[in-house]
Amino acid sequence: MFSKEDVEILAYQRYKSNESYEKSVWYLADLCVRININVQNGFDIKPLETDNIILMIRDDVNGQLIEPIEEEIREVAEIVYNEAPPKSQLDWFISEKLLLLREIKKAIELNRNH
Repeated sequence: MFSKEDVEILAYQRYKSNESYEKSVWYLADLCVRININVQNGFDIKPLETDNIILMIRDDVNGQLIEPIEEEIREVAEIVYNEAPPKSQLDWFISEKLLLLREIKKAIELNRNH
């Protein structure tokens, strides 16, 4: 898995990129939906929470990630936007979800090769 330090480094890189608030909200929503639709009980993962869970890839995920529908992303983005987290918090959770999604992709790759 990844460490808190990995998240900190990525969050700092995101901070330095000066991505707009709206783009960051959309990106976080996109990551959350991608994770949610590819793991069992994925909808228990909240956008603005730290995830320290063991993930199980859904049985119908076969070889590659299931892609989200834009409307699902829009719904999550609205929720995040309405909660109005500070940009630093967005950067942190985006970094965490991005690393989590990378782990999910690795697990899918391993399952495909077996």
